[in-house]
Amino acid sequence: MAQRRLIVCNTTPVINLAEIGQLELLDQLLGKFSVPPAVVAELKAKRELFPAAAEAADALEVLAPADQLLVEGLSSMVHPGEAECLALAMENPGSLLILDDRQARAVASSRGLPFTGTLGILSEAKAGGLIPRLSPVIRDLRERARFWISPALEARVLQDAGET
Repeated sequence: MAQRRLIVCNTTPVINLAEIGQLELLDQLLGKFSVPPAVVAELKAKRELFPAAAEAADALEVLAPADQLLVEGLSSMVHPGEAECLALAMENPGSLLILDDRQARAVASSRGLPFTGTLGILSEAKAGGLIPRLSPVIRDLRERARFWISPALEARVLQDAGET
């Protein structure tokens, strides 16, 4: 029996997708995903700002990294949730990380860990017919999840999706 690929999601993509009612896209595109305990703690700590994400936290599959020394070392470079996500991916070769933070992506890249982010998930969802257009979803992200995207990146993402 083949082992399933571990999908590890950080706090920000959960917030982004939950707050716009699209968290199920992760399951639809990638299958079951996991979050480490620090991500659940961060989601619950942000309940006032992001109630849908905090509510979703209780239903997420939680998986803790085994190597706490690795987590501590990574914590000197990134936030706790990101450190635990990175450690899980390092402990489970072939994992896919879902990260939006630039520094966490740099650490993942330097360690050869594959990753995507909120915009990557949404682009794949559009390509797969799960959402009809990206532009209204990006607008929802800005308005409901406090998502920031540079005008240049937004233009590139929309162009790649055929929406310019």
